[in-house]
Amino acid sequence: MMEGDAAMVRIQRKSSMESEPRTLTMDQIQFAREAALYVVNTRSIEEALSIFTEGLEPVGGRNGDRMKDMSREMQSVDELEQRQLTEIRDIASAPF
Repeated sequence: MMEGDAAMVRIQRKSSMESEPRTLTMDQIQFAREAALYVVNTRSIEEALSIFTEGLEPVGGRNGDRMKDMSREMQSVDELEQRQLTEIRDIASAPF
């Protein structure tokens, strides 16, 4: 690549804000609150729950796997600490 070519290369950059999800305006938030209040006041609890959760899908078992991994890791740490404590208790170094 020659010096002149380097000036022609442009990097397309995208602001990190452009990749963030759009947020609601205060008017939209207020409208959503009023709509939710209307549903709660005019429907049964079961109907309101159905309306509010419509279209939601459960997230796969990732959290369960994560909890298992954390549990295994904590158990490994406990075992390591126990081993280290046993190694520290050397009779020759006991103060009494």
